[in-house]
Amino acid sequence: MVLMSLVAPIQSKLLNEAARCALKPLGLFQKGRSRTWLDDRGWWLGVVEFQPSSWSEGSYLNVGCMWLWNVKDHISFDEGFRVSPFSLFTDEKQFRSAAEQLAQHAAHEVDRYRSLFPDLAAVANYYHRHPPESFWPNFNAAVVCALAGQQDDAQRFFRRVVEPKDDDRNWVLTAQADAEHLRLLAPFTDRFRKTIAERILQTREHLRLPPVSHITFEHSLGV
Repeated sequence: MVLMSLVAPIQSKLLNEAARCALKPLGLFQKGRSRTWLDDRGWWLGVVEFQPSSWSEGSYLNVGCMWLWNVKDHISFDEGFRVSPFSLFTDEKQFRSAAEQLAQHAAHEVDRYRSLFPDLAAVANYYHRHPPESFWPNFNAAVVCALAGQQDDAQRFFRRVVEPKDDDRNWVLTAQADAEHLRLLAPFTDRFRKTIAERILQTREHLRLPPVSHITFEHSLGV
Protein backbone atom coordinates (compact mmCIF):
# COMPACT_ATOMS: atom_id res chain seq x y z
CA MET A 1 0.00 0.00 0.00
CA VAL A 2 1.37 3.42 -0.94
CA LEU A 3 1.98 5.73 2.03
CA MET A 4 -0.27 8.78 1.76
CA SER A 5 2.72 11.09 2.18
CA LEU A 6 4.11 9.67 -1.06
CA VAL A 7 0.93 9.79 -3.12
CA ALA A 8 1.09 13.47 -4.11
CA PRO A 9 4.64 13.28 -5.54
CA ILE A 10 3.80 10.05 -7.36
CA GLN A 11 0.63 11.40 -8.97
CA SER A 12 2.37 14.65 -9.91
CA LYS A 13 5.18 12.66 -11.49
CA LEU A 14 2.72 10.54 -13.49
CA LEU A 15 0.72 13.59 -14.60
CA ASN A 16 3.89 15.39 -15.69
CA GLU A 17 5.09 12.36 -17.63
CA ALA A 18 1.74 12.09 -19.40
CA ALA A 19 1.65 15.83 -20.10
CA ARG A 20 5.17 15.80 -21.55
CA CYS A 21 4.10 13.08 -23.97
CA ALA A 22 0.75 14.61 -24.98
CA LEU A 23 1.20 18.38 -24.56
CA LYS A 24 4.86 19.20 -25.03
CA PRO A 25 4.84 18.08 -28.70
CA LEU A 26 2.03 20.62 -29.25
CA GLY A 27 4.27 23.39 -27.93
CA LEU A 28 2.86 23.66 -24.42
CA PHE A 29 5.17 24.15 -21.45
CA GLN A 30 4.84 23.54 -17.74
CA LYS A 31 4.38 26.56 -15.45
CA GLY A 32 7.27 26.12 -13.06
CA ARG A 33 6.81 22.88 -11.16
CA SER A 34 3.04 23.19 -10.97
CA ARG A 35 0.34 21.02 -12.50
CA THR A 36 -0.46 23.78 -14.99
CA TRP A 37 0.63 23.74 -18.64
CA LEU A 38 0.38 26.75 -20.92
CA ASP A 39 -0.23 27.20 -24.65
CA ASP A 40 1.28 30.58 -25.55
CA ARG A 41 -0.70 32.19 -28.39
CA GLY A 42 0.78 35.67 -28.04
CA TRP A 43 -2.25 37.71 -26.93
CA TRP A 44 -3.95 34.79 -25.18
CA LEU A 45 -3.02 31.64 -23.32
CA GLY A 46 -4.43 28.18 -23.49
CA VAL A 47 -4.45 26.84 -19.93
CA VAL A 48 -4.37 23.18 -18.88
CA GLU A 49 -4.65 22.49 -15.17
CA PHE A 50 -4.47 19.06 -13.57
CA GLN A 51 -6.22 20.29 -10.44
CA PRO A 52 -5.84 18.38 -7.17
CA SER A 53 -8.64 17.94 -4.67
CA SER A 54 -8.60 18.97 -1.01
CA TRP A 55 -10.42 15.78 -0.09
CA SER A 56 -9.10 12.92 -2.23
CA GLU A 57 -5.94 11.92 -4.06
CA GLY A 58 -6.20 12.31 -7.81
CA SER A 59 -6.92 15.06 -10.32
CA TYR A 60 -9.57 17.07 -12.10
CA LEU A 61 -8.88 18.40 -15.58
CA ASN A 62 -9.52 22.07 -16.35
CA VAL A 63 -8.85 23.50 -19.82
CA GLY A 64 -9.64 26.95 -21.09
CA CYS A 65 -8.34 30.32 -22.30
CA MET A 66 -6.95 33.41 -20.63
CA TRP A 67 -7.05 36.74 -22.46
CA LEU A 68 -3.93 38.72 -21.58
CA TRP A 69 -5.27 42.28 -21.86
CA ASN A 70 -6.27 42.45 -18.18
CA VAL A 71 -2.96 43.13 -16.43
CA LYS A 72 -2.44 40.64 -13.59
CA ASP A 73 0.13 38.25 -12.20
CA HIS A 74 -1.96 35.08 -11.97
CA ILE A 75 -3.58 32.58 -14.32
CA SER A 76 -7.33 32.75 -14.90
CA PHE A 77 -9.91 30.92 -16.97
CA ASP A 78 -11.73 33.57 -19.00
CA GLU A 79 -13.37 30.93 -21.18
CA GLY A 80 -13.69 27.24 -20.40
CA PHE A 81 -12.85 25.38 -17.20
CA ARG A 82 -13.61 21.82 -16.06
CA VAL A 83 -13.73 19.28 -18.86
CA SER A 84 -13.33 16.03 -16.95
CA PRO A 85 -14.65 14.65 -13.66
CA PHE A 86 -12.30 13.71 -10.85
CA SER A 87 -9.88 10.86 -11.56
CA LEU A 88 -9.20 9.08 -8.28
CA PHE A 89 -5.74 7.73 -7.42
CA THR A 90 -5.96 4.14 -6.19
CA ASP A 91 -2.52 2.85 -7.13
CA GLU A 92 0.37 3.76 -9.41
CA LYS A 93 -0.56 1.45 -12.28
CA GLN A 94 -4.19 2.59 -12.33
CA PHE A 95 -3.30 6.28 -12.13
CA ARG A 96 -0.67 6.07 -14.85
CA SER A 97 -3.45 5.06 -17.24
CA ALA A 98 -5.76 7.74 -15.82
CA ALA A 99 -3.07 10.41 -16.23
CA GLU A 100 -2.50 9.42 -19.84
CA GLN A 101 -6.23 9.69 -20.54
CA LEU A 102 -6.40 13.10 -18.88
CA ALA A 103 -3.43 14.36 -20.89
CA GLN A 104 -4.89 13.09 -24.16
CA HIS A 105 -8.19 14.77 -23.33
CA ALA A 106 -6.29 17.98 -22.58
CA ALA A 107 -4.49 17.79 -25.94
CA HIS A 108 -7.83 17.44 -27.71
CA GLU A 109 -9.17 20.50 -25.88
CA VAL A 110 -6.05 22.51 -26.73
CA ASP A 111 -6.54 21.74 -30.42
CA ARG A 112 -10.20 22.68 -30.12
CA TYR A 113 -9.42 26.09 -28.62
CA ARG A 114 -6.74 26.75 -31.21
CA SER A 115 -9.28 26.08 -33.94
CA LEU A 116 -11.98 28.05 -32.14
CA PHE A 117 -9.86 31.19 -31.58
CA PRO A 118 -7.38 31.58 -34.46
CA ASP A 119 -7.83 35.37 -34.65
CA LEU A 120 -9.69 38.37 -33.24
CA ALA A 121 -12.69 38.00 -35.52
CA ALA A 122 -13.20 34.43 -34.34
CA VAL A 123 -13.18 35.51 -30.69
CA ALA A 124 -15.60 38.36 -31.43
CA ASN A 125 -17.90 35.99 -33.30
CA TYR A 126 -17.77 33.60 -30.35
CA TYR A 127 -19.14 36.32 -28.07
CA HIS A 128 -21.84 37.12 -30.63
CA ARG A 129 -22.89 33.48 -30.64
CA HIS A 130 -22.61 33.20 -26.84
CA PRO A 131 -23.80 36.58 -25.52
CA PRO A 132 -22.00 37.32 -22.23
CA GLU A 133 -24.10 37.83 -19.13
CA SER A 134 -21.61 38.68 -16.37
CA PHE A 135 -19.10 41.47 -15.80
CA TRP A 136 -15.78 40.13 -17.12
CA PRO A 137 -17.16 38.32 -20.17
CA ASN A 138 -18.81 41.61 -21.23
CA PHE A 139 -15.52 43.44 -20.61
CA ASN A 140 -13.60 40.89 -22.69
CA ALA A 141 -16.20 40.94 -25.46
CA ALA A 142 -15.94 44.73 -25.60
CA VAL A 143 -12.15 44.67 -25.85
CA VAL A 144 -11.98 42.04 -28.56
CA CYS A 145 -14.72 43.68 -30.64
CA ALA A 146 -12.84 46.98 -30.46
CA LEU A 147 -9.62 45.24 -31.47
CA ALA A 148 -11.44 43.66 -34.40
CA GLY A 149 -12.82 47.03 -35.51
CA GLN A 150 -16.42 46.15 -34.62
CA GLN A 151 -17.11 49.50 -32.99
CA ASP A 152 -20.89 49.32 -32.54
CA ASP A 153 -20.62 45.96 -30.80
CA ALA A 154 -17.67 47.13 -28.71
CA GLN A 155 -19.63 50.16 -27.46
CA ARG A 156 -22.63 47.98 -26.65
CA PHE A 157 -20.54 45.61 -24.55
CA PHE A 158 -18.65 48.45 -22.86
CA ARG A 159 -21.95 50.07 -21.83
CA ARG A 160 -23.00 46.83 -20.17
CA VAL A 161 -19.87 47.12 -18.04
CA VAL A 162 -19.88 50.83 -17.17
CA GLU A 163 -23.58 51.66 -16.83
CA PRO A 164 -24.63 49.50 -13.82
CA LYS A 165 -24.20 51.57 -10.64
CA ASP A 166 -25.50 49.09 -8.08
CA ASP A 167 -22.13 47.57 -7.07
CA ASP A 168 -19.69 49.75 -5.14
CA ARG A 169 -16.98 47.17 -4.52
CA ASN A 170 -13.55 48.66 -5.17
CA TRP A 171 -12.58 46.20 -7.89
CA VAL A 172 -15.84 46.84 -9.75
CA LEU A 173 -15.44 50.61 -9.61
CA THR A 174 -11.82 50.34 -10.74
CA ALA A 175 -12.71 48.02 -13.62
CA GLN A 176 -15.61 50.26 -14.67
CA ALA A 177 -13.30 53.28 -14.76
CA ASP A 178 -10.85 51.29 -16.86
CA ALA A 179 -13.66 50.18 -19.18
CA GLU A 180 -14.85 53.77 -19.61
CA HIS A 181 -11.32 54.85 -20.55
CA LEU A 182 -11.11 52.03 -23.10
CA ARG A 183 -14.60 52.79 -24.41
CA LEU A 184 -13.59 56.34 -25.26
CA LEU A 185 -10.38 55.11 -26.88
CA ALA A 186 -11.99 52.28 -28.86
CA PRO A 187 -12.97 54.30 -31.98
CA PHE A 188 -9.29 55.07 -32.56
CA THR A 189 -8.36 51.54 -33.57
CA ASP A 190 -4.59 52.00 -33.94
CA ARG A 191 -4.25 53.76 -30.58
CA PHE A 192 -6.54 51.20 -28.96
CA ARG A 193 -4.48 48.30 -30.31
CA LYS A 194 -1.27 49.94 -29.12
CA THR A 195 -2.72 50.39 -25.62
CA ILE A 196 -3.94 46.80 -25.44
CA ALA A 197 -0.62 45.49 -26.79
CA GLU A 198 1.20 47.33 -23.99
CA ARG A 199 -1.13 45.77 -21.43
CA ILE A 200 -0.57 42.32 -22.87
CA LEU A 201 3.20 42.76 -22.68
CA GLN A 202 2.84 43.76 -19.01
CA THR A 203 0.80 40.67 -18.25
CA ARG A 204 3.31 38.47 -20.06
CA GLU A 205 6.07 39.97 -17.94
CA HIS A 206 4.13 39.44 -14.71
CA LEU A 207 3.49 35.80 -15.66
CA ARG A 208 7.14 35.35 -16.70
CA LEU A 209 6.16 34.19 -20.16
CA PRO A 210 8.81 34.02 -22.89
CA PRO A 211 9.63 37.54 -24.10
CA VAL A 212 8.24 38.72 -27.43
CA SER A 213 9.32 41.83 -29.33
CA HIS A 214 5.78 42.93 -30.15
CA ILE A 215 2.17 41.80 -30.16
CA THR A 216 0.41 41.18 -33.45
CA PHE A 217 -3.36 40.89 -33.58
CA GLU A 218 -3.59 39.53 -37.11
CA HIS A 219 -3.50 35.96 -35.82
CA SER A 220 -2.59 33.95 -32.75
CA LEU A 221 1.05 33.12 -32.13
CA GLY A 222 1.91 29.83 -33.78
CA VAL A 223 -1.03 29.87 -36.21
